[in-house]
Amino acid sequence: MSEPNLNHTYRMYTLLLLKTGSRHGYDIIDKIEEMTGDEPSTSHIYPFLSELEENGYVSVEKGTRGKKTYSLTDEGKTLVSEQLDSFGEMLYAAIQDKVRECAHCDCQIYDNGYEKDGELYCCKHCASAE
Repeated sequence: MSEPNLNHTYRMYTLLLLKTGSRHGYDIIDKIEEMTGDEPSTSHIYPFLSELEENGYVSVEKGTRGKKTYSLTDEGKTLVSEQLDSFGEMLYAAIQDKVRECAHCDCQIYDNGYEKDGELYCCKHCASAE
């Protein structure tokens, strides 16, 4: 089993959508368009779904009128989890220098902290507790 090429964001969206449940190819295309505002072509989605099937990451069931329904296998679920973990690590590394700590409770604040008397707090409650 070879790991799929995830060099395009539509591929990651496809995996994330399949993580939420079984889907038809056109449903994946519609959902990606809803999320991104761009409609991927069938040439972006169907070859990738075939690649996932060939490598055991999705199973396919033929439904009414020949429509195929794609579902992640256990191997596919593991792949998605690993990719999300990897993405999370990259995102954390990218924002780490912007994260600050609350002057009261030491929780991490990335955005929209509450400032009082030159100190940064996570919320008004922490600011008033000082």
